[in-house]
Amino acid sequence: MSKDKSGKNWFARHKVLTVIIAIVLLGGIGGAMSGDQSADTDSSSNSSSNNSESEQKTEDKTEFAVGETIDIDSRKLTVNSVERNYQTGNQFSQPESGNEFVLVNVTIENGSNSDLTYSTFNFELQDTNGVKHNEQITAITEGRLNTGTLAAGGKVTGNLVYEVPKDDSGLKLVFESGSLFGKTVTVKL
Repeated sequence: MSKDKSGKNWFARHKVLTVIIAIVLLGGIGGAMSGDQSADTDSSSNSSSNNSESEQKTEDKTEFAVGETIDIDSRKLTVNSVERNYQTGNQFSQPESGNEFVLVNVTIENGSNSDLTYSTFNFELQDTNGVKHNEQITAITEGRLNTGTLAAGGKVTGNLVYEVPKDDSGLKLVFESGSLFGKTVTVKL
């Protein structure tokens, strides 16, 4: 007795071809999916490496200019202006002979999602000889940058005054972020 082949569907009659077609289809779909995924991975990898390179260039940069905004440890720091030979208006607070006061106006912004402390102790003014000068807290009363805390997105602007050798042309404001793995940057004045 022979079986009637007309009662079976095409796939049942051609088992070998069905298996081959299934393998080809599955291989094609798998290849297309992994090809798209690798293309996505390549593209995200490229954009990721481009972003990393630009971030790395910014992170590697340690010397900036007046007016340039510096992103450092969730802070944005900008030296807005510099006033040489600053006059305090206080007869008791005058620079020593051969020195001058330099007033530096800075803005600090909190770029994080939590509170951020800031301190005037994070700033020093370095002269051409490499001597780092501390802030002269008695040289200014109004508009002085104080130590404090900024809420997320907060911003503060204030002045710092330093006594340095008169007419020194190589002055740099040095900022140390103060965090555990903090970074030090300088701003050419």
